Amino acid sequence: MTTQASKAAGWRKMAMQAAIGAAAGAGGMFAGLQLVEGQGGFDWTGSSIILFGIGLVYALMGVFVGIGTVAPRLFGQRLLNVADAEEIVEERANMAGSAVGCLILGAAVMLLAHAAAADAAGVAALVTPALAFCILLTVLVGFTAISVWMWRGFDELWRQLMVEISAITGNLLLLIAIIWGGAAAVGLAAGPHPLDLVSVAFGSLLFACFAGAGWRGMMAPR
Repeated sequence: MTTQASKAAGWRKMAMQAAIGAAAGAGGMFAGLQLVEGQGGFDWTGSSIILFGIGLVYALMGVFVGIGTVAPRLFGQRLLNVADAEEIVEERANMAGSAVGCLILGAAVMLLAHAAAADAAGVAALVTPALAFCILLTVLVGFTAISVWMWRGFDELWRQLMVEISAITGNLLLLIAIIWGGAAAVGLAAGPHPLDLVSVAFGSLLFACFAGAGWRGMMAPR
């Protein structure tokens, strides 16, 4: 009975997390697009919307993990897929680094999407596309530095997971490039927009993170 009750509680917790994530994602996407359009307003291209959405996912991940890290007992053990608040406290340094990295990276990706969309529409953006791209590159350097710093504190399990995530990302990018590029070359599909390439890269990494964690059972209800 205790085991069944624990499993039921775990699934309820996961359902609540999914509902909160979906609501935050939908609300954030709508609010974000409305906010960056400004008073003049302009039509977003499909490629820029997709990139903005991917950036929003990274940013929301950073926000949720950050809130959970700051308040592990009040929010963390409810928002995050952990056994209890003590697990968050033990991994606070790594989780805080991940939260900051994801939040800043997501913001930089959304900024690039906004700048490119505004430039295509011929209206003023928060920054120029070139500056947005430079900001993203700078953030990527910082993100890499954080990853290297975190690597030193990883145990063997986490290091192996990072290797698997890298492998999944690389193979997924290879598969997409071959199929999409080949189809475009023979006229079966339209070639990718430059923003699509950025979306595919960050989207593949995001998918690989969930796939790798799921493969090792780290996505199971807890």
